[in-house]
Amino acid sequence: MTPERPEREFAYAGFWARAAARVIDLLIILAVFNLFFLLDRYGAEAGLWAGGGLEEGLAREGFSAATVLRGVFFLGFPIFYYVYLHGSCGQTFGKMALRIRVLNEDGSPVDYRKALVRWFGYLLCDLTLYFGYLWAAFDARKQGLHDRICRTIVVRDDGRG
Repeated sequence: MTPERPEREFAYAGFWARAAARVIDLLIILAVFNLFFLLDRYGAEAGLWAGGGLEEGLAREGFSAATVLRGVFFLGFPIFYYVYLHGSCGQTFGKMALRIRVLNEDGSPVDYRKALVRWFGYLLCDLTLYFGYLWAAFDARKQGLHDRICRTIVVRDDGRG
């Protein structure tokens, strides 16, 4: 019989801190999308490159390489944002602002594979009409559905990285 290790105590991040971090992240993603759209739309008019922007490009080109590239960016950037930041430092910019961090349940850092699984958990939370996120408000360890799926926790960051 092996002795049981006592579970490490964590200062779990609350629902509202997590929700605020998510809003900050979504605003950052929206800002990047808007910047991309403005550059795409008005870059050609400024003579930076040929073309007439997204709307005219769609009407003129259909499924061209440029249109596919735009679609890949708009679908891929949020995945890159969450997976890269969670995998590299355990925090998105929104979580950094709120001083919270994603860890594995044992307290170890999250790797890129786990960050990708967690992102798919976000999709599941979105498909449950945000119930998966709301779950964190009532859970003892403040875990949402996406945390339960990939066995992660979100804790207040003590600054030790």
